[in-house]
Amino acid sequence: MTAERWKRIIRLMDETFEDYLTGMATLRERVVMDLGRKLSDGEVLDRPDLEQALPRERAAVPTRHRRARGRRPRG
Repeated sequence: MTAERWKRIIRLMDETFEDYLTGMATLRERVVMDLGRKLSDGEVLDRPDLEQALPRERAAVPTRHRRARGRRPRG
């Protein structure tokens, strides 16, 4: 490849990366603004559905754990 072609490729990569960074910054700004609005409006994030039944607690299952002793050689 010629030097001019490499310069064109690098220029395209730089432009694409700049567009990516601009998009990410815009998205971050929108998310921060939305969260700030929700918090100032008093909305609760991830509120569970009140009509949905509460999940049952799992019964504790007794498990046996081996004690850590030293590393045994595999063989």
